[in-house]
Amino acid sequence: MSIAAVPAPAPARLRRGWNWSLLAAIASAIALTILIVLPVGTILLSSIYEEGLTLSAYGDFATNGRMLTATLNSLAVAGGIAILSVAVGMPLAFGVARTHMRFKGLVRVTMILALISPEFLLAMGYILMAGPNAGYANLLTRSLLDLQVNTGPFDIFSLWGLVFTALPNGVAFVFLALTPALANMDPALEEAARLKGASPLRAVTDVTLPLMRPALLAGALLAFATSLAMYGAPEMLGIDVLTVSIREAMLGLDFSAASVAAVTLVALSAVALGVQRLLLRHGERYRTLGGKAFAARTLDLGIVTHMLTALGVAYVLMALVLPYGTMIAVSMMKSIGNGFVPGNWTLENFVVVLSDTSIRNAVVLSFTLAAASASLVVVIGVLTSYIILRTRYRARFLLDYVSILPLAVPGTAIGFALIVVYLNWPGNLTGIYGTPAILLVAYLARFIPIGVRNGQTALLQIAPELEEAARVFGSSEAGALLRITIPLMLPVIIYTWLLVFILAIPELSASIVLRGFGTQTISTSLLGVWNGNGGLAVACAYGVCIFAVVSALFMLAAFAGRRSAAVSNSLFGK
Repeated sequence: MSIAAVPAPAPARLRRGWNWSLLAAIASAIALTILIVLPVGTILLSSIYEEGLTLSAYGDFATNGRMLTATLNSLAVAGGIAILSVAVGMPLAFGVARTHMRFKGLVRVTMILALISPEFLLAMGYILMAGPNAGYANLLTRSLLDLQVNTGPFDIFSLWGLVFTALPNGVAFVFLALTPALANMDPALEEAARLKGASPLRAVTDVTLPLMRPALLAGALLAFATSLAMYGAPEMLGIDVLTVSIREAMLGLDFSAASVAAVTLVALSAVALGVQRLLLRHGERYRTLGGKAFAARTLDLGIVTHMLTALGVAYVLMALVLPYGTMIAVSMMKSIGNGFVPGNWTLENFVVVLSDTSIRNAVVLSFTLAAASASLVVVIGVLTSYIILRTRYRARFLLDYVSILPLAVPGTAIGFALIVVYLNWPGNLTGIYGTPAILLVAYLARFIPIGVRNGQTALLQIAPELEEAARVFGSSEAGALLRITIPLMLPVIIYTWLLVFILAIPELSASIVLRGFGTQTISTSLLGVWNGNGGLAVACAYGVCIFAVVSALFMLAAFAGRRSAAVSNSLFGK
């Protein structure tokens, strides 16, 4: 007896999947065009067009002493941060990954907190500590050394003060770039150097560190680019940099100068990030991890290990304990001038923060914008990453490149670009300025790279055969994505949502440009309180609350990230 062969169902993609993927590709292209291409193109066009094509704005920029000073200050600050980040981050990464130094866990946590904490919060803490007149570090130093002066010896309101304020963030970039590479280092390479007579320290300097060059430079360039983009710290310290100059030019209605400053800032950031991507692309030249399983050997470097421990403790103190400890102390004072004594303690400043209507409105708006932007970033990121990795459309690589452009565009430049776009949009959309809608567009433009990159990371871990099997049994392409792929991506999706939510809550650089009188966000309202609308003690209480919320959300994101890794390992046997 023979059994007749039953034909397998035709793949559903012949009926429906092609149309769905095309629509998804078109939707992704439209979204990225509106959010990224249009604003970035507007920045460039507005700098060369004024009643016709002209480069006069660049000539005016080159002869404007203040703009040139801002450009040089931006380069000096970013360069200084990059160099010092390497000087501090490299030994700390080596100490945590390869030595017996103590407090490794504390150093790791501090690095992450420094990375996600808004730089304007650190600036607040450092101003309270190192303000030239009444900074607590200056008061203590003058008292201990019996200095008969009323200012100094420290002055945070300087270029070096700005470098010092932003340094913890830059160190974190270098540390996080180097630590995995050092942990995965093949110990056989160092052992070969030891067999040739090299000491452990000599083996590290001659073998290990040269192999870490791509990761080291990538972290330094990322620190350089992010330092160019910061706004809050230089604004609070009164330092002229390009991000501050863009907003000041806008307030003076000098849109040509703002355009050229934005183009200059974008070009500098793009060069740094472009070199970083090039280094990572050619990282195989320095590859040390093969198919053989091993663990990098932990080194005992004697006194050097103790020096690394001391450096780690110093970093934790300067990046976390001292600035935020000072803010907590000030937030609990009735009067700052009376010092931290029992009769001057109070929680009234926190009561003011929690009961103030304007602060409450700012918190509600920021949380709403953060939730909306996180949700939309996840949706756009999943769709775009799916089109890039799971389809064969020839133009899909354009989506990949466009999606990373915002990494090179600082928030102030995005805010300025959106203003110019909607001022010149057909049909008069000027009414959108100062509304939550334009803030949401700016947040989406800023955080789209996170959604797309995390989406691609998740999809690369999921075998396409799982989707193909579902389609063989009659599912459409969209159905396979919804029923198979997205459930497997869910831990990464949750992690991405939380990460964008965390970063969007204290967003300042775009918000300060686009806010209206009725659309104050957490960061802009905090600056208002700090600048005199509520007092330093209330501002510190507000800042402490922001830091506590961001830290708690980070813990949730870290849990989601570990959950994502656990799911990935269980699914793919890693």
